[in-house]
Amino acid sequence: MKEFPQDVVTAPYGTWSSPLNAAEVAAGAAPIFDAAFRGDEIFYSTKIPAEKARTGLVRTSLSHPGDSEQIIPSGFNIRSAVHEYGGASWALDQSSEVIYFVNAADQRVWQIIPGRAPHALTPDTSGRIRYGDLHMSPWGLLCVREDCRSTRRERAIVLLTKHGTTNVLSTHSHFMAWPRLSPDGSTLAFIGWEHPNMPWDGTTLWLVDVRTPAIPAVAVLSGDGIERPRRSDPGLPSPTDPGISLLQPEFTSDSSLHVISDHDGHWSLYGLDIDPVAARPLATDPRHAPAPEQIGVDRLRPVIDTGEEIGGALWQLGTRWHLNDGDEVWAHSQAATATLVRRRLTDSTAAPAPESVATDPTVTATNPAATAWETIDTTGETFGTIELLDLGRTHLLLTAKSTRRPGVLYAVDRVTGLFTEIASERLDTHQGYYSRPRVDELGGVPVVIHSPHNPRFAAPDDELPPFVVSIHGGPTGQATPEMTARTSFFTSQGIGVLEVNYGGSTGFGRAWRDRLRGQWGIVDVEDTVAAVNGLVAARLADPNRIAISGASSGGWTVLTALASTNVFACGTSYFGVTDLMRFVVDTHDFESHYIDGLVGPWPAAQDEYFTRSPIRRTTDINVPVAVMQGDRDPIVPPSQAQEFVDTLELAGVEYIYRLYKGESHGFVRAETIIDSLESEYGFYVDVFGIPRAHQHG
Repeated sequence: MKEFPQDVVTAPYGTWSSPLNAAEVAAGAAPIFDAAFRGDEIFYSTKIPAEKARTGLVRTSLSHPGDSEQIIPSGFNIRSAVHEYGGASWALDQSSEVIYFVNAADQRVWQIIPGRAPHALTPDTSGRIRYGDLHMSPWGLLCVREDCRSTRRERAIVLLTKHGTTNVLSTHSHFMAWPRLSPDGSTLAFIGWEHPNMPWDGTTLWLVDVRTPAIPAVAVLSGDGIERPRRSDPGLPSPTDPGISLLQPEFTSDSSLHVISDHDGHWSLYGLDIDPVAARPLATDPRHAPAPEQIGVDRLRPVIDTGEEIGGALWQLGTRWHLNDGDEVWAHSQAATATLVRRRLTDSTAAPAPESVATDPTVTATNPAATAWETIDTTGETFGTIELLDLGRTHLLLTAKSTRRPGVLYAVDRVTGLFTEIASERLDTHQGYYSRPRVDELGGVPVVIHSPHNPRFAAPDDELPPFVVSIHGGPTGQATPEMTARTSFFTSQGIGVLEVNYGGSTGFGRAWRDRLRGQWGIVDVEDTVAAVNGLVAARLADPNRIAISGASSGGWTVLTALASTNVFACGTSYFGVTDLMRFVVDTHDFESHYIDGLVGPWPAAQDEYFTRSPIRRTTDINVPVAVMQGDRDPIVPPSQAQEFVDTLELAGVEYIYRLYKGESHGFVRAETIIDSLESEYGFYVDVFGIPRAHQHG
């Protein structure tokens, strides 16, 4: 039976009936976060909407992906709170049946054997000591540990044994990510960075000798463009100081590793040869240890350079953009769309088919195939995003979102490149109502356009559609062409969605990302307006019915745009930043100096903090505003939202305000998602003058 009747009804935009209601959007969301092989078995974590959106762990197999079971009991929720955003919250022990995971409620590391009850590996500290970035090694479980027992966060890379013994391996940096041990266990590699940097600004690759308690650093590849002050130093550098973002070190042998760097203008994958630490004399006293070797970026040799981004913004620990096993390396290359690429490491003389191979012009005569790589594309789909998860003996695991399908966990055959679906993030019967996204450039700004789409309806020929301009968060996020239920909720009812990759977005190189340095609230707004003007000039949208919506930093851009332009009929801010001075005081450690780079350091930039904050500019807003906020948000506390709506009230600005109990920075409860989405849509219907009562069933 067909899902919809053959006859198409002509009706105004915004009045179309759609089976993609808010309840279905909320109930169907089950994103897949991580996945790993253990032999033929595949484990992956996903949210369970029916259990208050807790994150569970599913076991299935490569041979029978339709058979699956939940591993973690219902009283447990897998989530790390390190840096507040967490990431890499579980790991498999390949030498046994044990699975390690971080429980959200107490932030302890637990271990479980499927079919048995879990038991805690680390002491109970009421959540004041947290663990994240779990990575299994032959010597134990590597973690980033975050100690929150004082006002100053203390972090360390630790090794947990199966008996619960904790060995501290490094405290060399304030922030740490990707702990990895060399195959012989002598060398720890990780990425570190200091305030005021964020990991996409400037980071350092640390190499540490872990053979003795002295744990001296033996080598450093610094991505800082200048000599940074110590953390205790009250002085802060200028937001325009350059840096190099180094990401995801992975050992390929005891004396070599792969690492991502953006020193050449975009994130690419490089190799680095190092002196074997095991051959060095032991330094039992750190006072007598030689100074660490300073490694220059000239030592990095290209492994894969697609001309696009192999790398991204590290908001969640454990993110991976490349995988290797010594025979070949796989990478995720990102521009406006995503591509899976592979380079064979053990066959440098191979000459793959010309149509599937790109060669970097820097290839040297001594290593003619040093950067030969091939694109793996057997699905015919245009992927918006790809997340690499694990590399097994015969397959690799990844999640991908495309213009044809929502998120899917795939196993990719390493020989044929064929994609096998293991699990889907959504099990919808209404895929015909999903939007049909396409990438474009409007006003010189990369965008993703979701025009209104509903197989049962068409609009009158003389009507232009209303649009919602969606501002991604970060602001280092990226809008990519993906089928999503949330976007399709609007487009299937006749309201288009425009996603804008304003300056500061990732996916388009370092220069585009750095356009926002010191210019937050200016460049993002200018780029958004330029894109909207391009949309209107192309007669794709009704200029009098354009709204703007965004979450977190996207909410900041929404409110700033409403205060500084007359382009939008209304705007919706989800837990958006409203007061820079309060944000710096109230927010968590990870982002406590983020504004230094986006606006300027305090107190030198205090005038900009004041004049750019939307809470100081409510008298400049003359259109309705919707504010959505969680009451347990540690990143943008609810006090900011409350004070903002109070100033809207004083300024006589029309608004709606929704404060949701139990919600944090990002809504997860089904009832919250339903109410906020219906409230936002109803808000636009009222502002755009769309009749609520219609007969288009």
